[in-house]
Amino acid sequence: MKKFAVVGRPISHSLSPKIHNEFAKQCNLKISYEAIEIEKDFESTIKEMFTSGYDGINVTIPFKEKAFQLADQISFKAKTLGAVNTLWQQNGKIFADSTDGPGFINDLKNNSISLKDSSLLIVGAGGSARSILATIVKKEPKQVIIINRTLAKAEALTSFFEQSKTEVSISSLTDILRKEITGVINTSSAGLLGEEILLPQGVFESTQWVYDLSYSKQITAFNNLAKENGVETYFDGLGMLVFQAAASFQIWTGKQPDVQKTLGFIRTRL
Repeated sequence: MKKFAVVGRPISHSLSPKIHNEFAKQCNLKISYEAIEIEKDFESTIKEMFTSGYDGINVTIPFKEKAFQLADQISFKAKTLGAVNTLWQQNGKIFADSTDGPGFINDLKNNSISLKDSSLLIVGAGGSARSILATIVKKEPKQVIIINRTLAKAEALTSFFEQSKTEVSISSLTDILRKEITGVINTSSAGLLGEEILLPQGVFESTQWVYDLSYSKQITAFNNLAKENGVETYFDGLGMLVFQAAASFQIWTGKQPDVQKTLGFIRTRL
């Protein structure tokens, strides 16, 4: 029996165990998959888990950047991100990849959203933003604006894309946003943690859609804020979660599960 887990903080809300168990059922595999909240040192915990027999570990908020630093071998496409969400061990080395970007884009496609020539606003500049930004830029939006409480962190993120055809810039939370925005992508955990969601004035005035990487049974706090400000099209991160989970599952097992079937199954059990 293969042994997997997702680690993060908080983690009790995670649907990853249900998703991966459904994948295993479809693929006739026997696995165990746990949700583990890390309270102590991340690096020592992960190494202890692999030593004790785990075959693969998913990493979520707030440890994606630490997972990147821990890994001995990082996939080519994840090297520029500085954050990963999928770990496994081979020949005594810890390997890492990021399935968040493809998971995000696949869910947008599933909802008939195209990023080409669009103007995007990304809220947050942490590991979750890092994990999807490179994939977003490859889809050729016209511009991407990043806002974050700490401007230096947002500036550091934009530095990876100075040679990109897409204009990647930053804006202050206190500025009035005067550019027309096609879509707003929330990567911040403020709503999930019950903290105040800080946004620039006028952020939703021209917005056609919003996407919150968090998910819940009810509408998320961020999506509800957008809805209250007139945005009619909004998505939560459940679809991204299932698509990225399928990519992790394939890395670990070599099996490709049915994402659409699993997504329908999970939505009925939120």
